[in-house]
Amino acid sequence: LRNRVIMGSMHTGLESEKPELQAAYFAERARGQVGLMVTGGVSPDLCGTLYPFASKLTSVSQTKNHKIVTSAVHEAGGKICL
Repeated sequence: LRNRVIMGSMHTGLESEKPELQAAYFAERARGQVGLMVTGGVSPDLCGTLYPFASKLTSVSQTKNHKIVTSAVHEAGGKICL
């Protein structure tokens, strides 16, 4: 990590929106010198789904949207953990 600034997990309400909105949100924090962001609101399996159409990471096809977010953060110099 470039520093010890860590942004803890929180529900932003952007998890079920277009991934570009979440990418912009987290990239801005990376540009503001947050070294690591821990995100919330992403279900790792179907049992953990909070509500219909909630953000998930349960199949390879869903990684495309998550890569938009992680790429934006990495380009801004930060690290992110889903």
